[in-house]
Amino acid sequence: MHGEGGRHGWRGGRGLQRGQIARLIEPCLLILLRDRTAHGYDLIGALGRFGLDPELLDSGLVYRALREMEMAGWVTSDWQVGGAGPPRRVYSLAPAGEAALRAWREELSRTHDFLHRLLDDGIEK
Repeated sequence: MHGEGGRHGWRGGRGLQRGQIARLIEPCLLILLRDRTAHGYDLIGALGRFGLDPELLDSGLVYRALREMEMAGWVTSDWQVGGAGPPRRVYSLAPAGEAALRAWREELSRTHDFLHRLLDDGIEK
């Protein structure tokens, strides 16, 4: 999983929420690309599926994540030419992206368990 080195990419919220949102963009994008190929603009809009407001999301964060995941071999991209407008880069999930998504699932499952223990044993008492 990639870190953003201080780049939060979220214009809403403060503190932990900002960093957590940025970090969780990767698995969200991998899930969306598992369902279908898409270009960046469509992916930004589709992040609403996970409760992220595209209007509050820094689009640069999404494009940086896509570039990093492409360099890691998790996604591939091709230029879509034709139709109205300029060519657009279309992203697809690569086999290594499926493996990365499985790793994310394991990590998020551990985090989920930890957060439940934290809430049950500490914060909510």
